[in-house]
Amino acid sequence: MPPAVNRDRPDVDPLAAIVGLLRPQTVLSKVVTGAGRWGVRFTDYGQPSFCLMLAGSCRLRVEGGTPMLLEAGDYVLLPSTPGFTMASDLGSLDRPTLKKPEPRSRQRRHGDAAGKPDMRMLGGYFVFDAANAALLLGLLPSVVHIKATDTGADRLSWIARAIGDETSAERPGREPILVRLVEIMLIEALRWRPAAASGPLAGLLAGLAEPRLSKALRLLHADMTRRWTVAGLARAAGMSRAAFAAGFSRTLGMPPMDYLLRWRMAQAKDLLRNGSLALADVAEAIGYQSASAFSTAFSRCVGQAPSTFARESMRQT
Repeated sequence: MPPAVNRDRPDVDPLAAIVGLLRPQTVLSKVVTGAGRWGVRFTDYGQPSFCLMLAGSCRLRVEGGTPMLLEAGDYVLLPSTPGFTMASDLGSLDRPTLKKPEPRSRQRRHGDAAGKPDMRMLGGYFVFDAANAALLLGLLPSVVHIKATDTGADRLSWIARAIGDETSAERPGREPILVRLVEIMLIEALRWRPAAASGPLAGLLAGLAEPRLSKALRLLHADMTRRWTVAGLARAAGMSRAAFAAGFSRTLGMPPMDYLLRWRMAQAKDLLRNGSLALADVAEAIGYQSASAFSTAFSRCVGQAPSTFARESMRQT
């Protein structure tokens, strides 16, 4: 039998559900220092990264964005880490050297090799579960920058330091502790709400911040098997159909039914790679009336048949 669904439970937390499916795993953290004038450009890494400024300051410009000033106590999360440039000052941002990420290094130095550093940060990389990262990362913002003076920065600072401490130690139980710390760090960072002057939220965070859209999102996550319609979701949100459809698409970056499809496919991937359910049971569990309808939708969305995905997933475990 397919797993039970959470029918009529609008208290289901979409953010926690998505982080749960992404299954973050810590790779490493390291101390990065800088001295003098320096600028370094990194290529697209494709996996999430974070940094906590420990002392001093530097500049960060994510590909396609504007420069940001990072100061002691600031926290930055890049859920998919596109190409970015870090530098000691604005002028050095435009004259960087090119480096590829070095995920296995424990320390890194920028600028003058000798002397006391005038910038120190704790940087970390981790990985998301490959099965669902591509489907779900588009729902998250490209960069989260939390200033030291912002509410919640002290909690993130503690978590990041704890990750750094666990990464550098060889204590029993290290890996499960790191996994839990990274999950908590992600939820803390992603549920943070910037001040009005900091700019608008994007994607899922923006939807959850808008009470009427948040109600619709929670209903979708509570029961994805229901035969939802845009009109039905609009009624539940207390909006007209046209206003709901336009607001959802503008805020989430996709129409409501596309969001539901993406979430169903993410859940289907999770069920398929477990290998314990028949195709018809997976179809029923995510709201399809037949295995053939599910197979067609899955193949169109994922690019391969569900049976092929299941076999390849079992080979990789």
